[in-house]
Amino acid sequence: MNRIPIVVLMVLTILPAYGQTVLDDYVELGLKNNQQLIREQLGTQLAAEKEKEARGRYLPDVALDASYTWAQGGRIIDVPAGDLVNPAYEGLNQILGENRYPTNIPNVSEQFLPNNFHETKIRIIQPILNSRIYYGYKAQTAQRSAQQAQQAAYENQLIKEIKTAYFQHLAAREQLSILTDTKDLLEELLRVNQRLVANDKATPEIVYAARADVSEIESQLANARKQINTSRIFFNYLLSRDLGDSILVDATTTSPPSSVSLSLNSLQQQALADRHELAQLRYGMEASNLAVKLNRSFLLPEITAVADVGFQGFDYTFDDDQDFWLVQLGLTWPIFQGGQNRSRVQQAVLGQQQLESELVDLQQRITLEVSQSYYEWQEAQQILEFRQDERQFAQETFRIISKKYRQDQAILVELQEARTNFTTAQLSESIARYDLKIKEAALEAAINLP
Repeated sequence: MNRIPIVVLMVLTILPAYGQTVLDDYVELGLKNNQQLIREQLGTQLAAEKEKEARGRYLPDVALDASYTWAQGGRIIDVPAGDLVNPAYEGLNQILGENRYPTNIPNVSEQFLPNNFHETKIRIIQPILNSRIYYGYKAQTAQRSAQQAQQAAYENQLIKEIKTAYFQHLAAREQLSILTDTKDLLEELLRVNQRLVANDKATPEIVYAARADVSEIESQLANARKQINTSRIFFNYLLSRDLGDSILVDATTTSPPSSVSLSLNSLQQQALADRHELAQLRYGMEASNLAVKLNRSFLLPEITAVADVGFQGFDYTFDDDQDFWLVQLGLTWPIFQGGQNRSRVQQAVLGQQQLESELVDLQQRITLEVSQSYYEWQEAQQILEFRQDERQFAQETFRIISKKYRQDQAILVELQEARTNFTTAQLSESIARYDLKIKEAALEAAINLP
């Protein structure tokens, strides 16, 4: 299996020198507490228990079976004991010359239903040849593996969602900080304009313009606070925490990535080798293949051994006269069932072909996902570099025009434009920086980075 070189992995996993980051702690907490993941884990445990149940069908069934019968009436069995025996005994007595044998034995009528009759036994049933048990156990094992892969796939997506939500929250907080600094600048500008008007060096409209700018930035601050609150709520929801819990900020998570170039082909091969969705589908195909074999097994007989050991007789007693044992071998071999078995085989084959087609489609979709994530990650890097240069230019321009404005060498419109450009550039750089981290998390999920 192809592996990405370690130097490439370092591009996607920037860890601080002291070890695990705050974000790593949050990811671990999410993997521990997320309710959907807990349900997936319970599903895996359920599949494991079903596998144990299927394996248990290989072992014998042992049961205590006891019954006691009272009966009255019903069919009668007439036994002519006297008619058969009395004449014979009478002839013997005549020959012997003495009445040694009784000649008054009555005829007997016995009811068919046994009365005061018990049967207490231990029954053992052991499958000897049963293809349904064999293929059923193999299919359940494949289902358990498929469920494990499904759980791992959700874990991979959950990590991506946690990282994305974390970076979105940090971006909102940074934007709030930028807007707060901008508001301070605008309030300072308002005070400067008020002094200019008070000293008759400017007309009152510059004060109104500055107040309007302050009001505008306050509305942007309100939107930023809303983004902070909503992103915090969603992040805590993913971690199954109290929705109002605060979120720690770790500046190391926004460290710039390395400039080492990645091989798209190696990333695609990595994803095709390690994505859990593919493993899940392959296990499903294995279970489908076993279903085909199971339905074809109607050509084989089923052989079962049954053994009974216990006591049987009248009156509830256990003695040598009532003990018994019995061993039976049973064979079941269907001869004709209206073509049902052949139809089930064909259904299983068609289902398997559907899964094979789905596997090809999934491989193509994963390859496409990796390609899109890779190019979006590259684009995000270039956008960040541009936004950084743009912010530096806007910052320097604003600094120069602010100085000129205080020296009465620039007009208010120039200052407002420079300030707006500077704020916009700061916000754009912040968005680009965290967008790069979000694209990085998407690429990690696409290749199923451990």
